[in-house]
Amino acid sequence: MRLGETIKHHRKEKEWTLKDLSAKCGLSVGQLSKLENDKSSASIGALRKIAEAFDIPVSALTLTETQQRLHPVLDGEGFVMRWRNDGENAVTVRYLTLSRQAKMQPIIITIPPQMDTGASQSHPGDEFFYVLEGTVRFFYHNESFDLRKGDFLYYDGLYPHHWQNLSKTEEAKVMTCNDPPVM
Repeated sequence: MRLGETIKHHRKEKEWTLKDLSAKCGLSVGQLSKLENDKSSASIGALRKIAEAFDIPVSALTLTETQQRLHPVLDGEGFVMRWRNDGENAVTVRYLTLSRQAKMQPIIITIPPQMDTGASQSHPGDEFFYVLEGTVRFFYHNESFDLRKGDFLYYDGLYPHHWQNLSKTEEAKVMTCNDPPVM
């Protein structure tokens, strides 16, 4: 089920109009309509507000039910969200896990030139970090590391961490994998 279908399903289940949902989550009716019709992508903040209104976890909006058979995520697929905006540029996150039952959460993060992923954050569990493209400065607790394509780290997510694209002209892409999923 696509994000728009999922939002609409939860809204109809509660017998709410778009106006009702708008009042409960603080997003405009127009924005909600675009999301339901898959004409717009949602920010993490918007997803949190909608999930809070429905009293469900964010993952209930973004991930499909578990399937018994193997389901490959093909190039360009996954659930894409804007993570951090800076004018026209945005750090984007592509979630590759399509199952609510997944034990880990692989994602691909695209970072525009000279942007960072925001303030350091921490979360329970381990994380694997692999640079797919570009040069990234990885900040971890009281240290920083400059990593290039093919470099990787494995670390404890409980220590605050974030990263920054060092290039002035090229976007960077990293793949991370969290165990357990953080969203």
